[in-house]
Amino acid sequence: MNLGGPAYALLSAATWGSGDFFGGLASRLGGLRPALVLTQLFGVLLALALLPLANEAPPTIEGFAWAAVAGVAGVTGVGCLYMALSAGTMGLVAPLTGLIAAAVPAIVGVLRGEPVGPVLLLGMMAALAAVVVISLPDRPPGRTHEPASAAARTGSRVREWALILGAGLGFAGFYLLVDLAHGTGAGTAYTLVGVRMASTAVAAVLLLAPIAAGRPTGFPVSRRVVGLSFLTGLGDTGGNIFFIVASGVGALSVTVVLASLYPVSTALLARVVLRERLSPVRIAGVALAIVGAVLISAGSVGA
Repeated sequence: MNLGGPAYALLSAATWGSGDFFGGLASRLGGLRPALVLTQLFGVLLALALLPLANEAPPTIEGFAWAAVAGVAGVTGVGCLYMALSAGTMGLVAPLTGLIAAAVPAIVGVLRGEPVGPVLLLGMMAALAAVVVISLPDRPPGRTHEPASAAARTGSRVREWALILGAGLGFAGFYLLVDLAHGTGAGTAYTLVGVRMASTAVAAVLLLAPIAAGRPTGFPVSRRVVGLSFLTGLGDTGGNIFFIVASGVGALSVTVVLASLYPVSTALLARVVLRERLSPVRIAGVALAIVGAVLISAGSVGA
């Protein structure tokens, strides 16, 4: 295994986490639909702009199809995540999503026989534990501003967990499907274009659905929402690029664990920009993530 795989996976985590932070802000300010549509539009434009620079051979129909299905899975995960982020605490929702997204493909990778030495396994366990630790609630005990009735509280929790599960499984599907696209020999640029074109098509359906249903189609957006959506698209596309490269040179089980550390950068940005509280527990989680990344990098050498 090449050490470049873990490095690219960490870059993917950093850029994805930044994009999710800006996406959550855009959703809060302008609503999910405008933020998601603009983000995907900017993403596909960036992907198409990069394609002529790659000088790659066109992929097979199978490879492009896997990339497109990965795009559908990814945008489904993004939509669920933005809905959860816009309504909850960013430093709490994102880590739970990341845990689900990392665990499923990592287990698949190990079951299919990818080599995992003791140091590498310890690093993966530390990284997964970091996601759990960062996700621990740090609200003080006492009353919280929850819906008054038991039914309303239950419904709110069920919706929240449904969104988190949908986001996590969507991202897990993206990881696995990109790996399948790579298995057909599809290059980074064409895989990226397939991913972004499919995700943009889903966003377009989301935009046009109210027209088909005969409902009002207002799409009010401010310059701030457009700017945040561009930053989201830049971060999301950058994360896609780094992950596609990482999955091509490294083991899937390692790549997804490191890439799923994106909640760390989301939580840190939320702390710096929004002044969200970063408790000692979450600080310990960040430190554990760093330890896990170091162990994974060390265990990857010569594996």
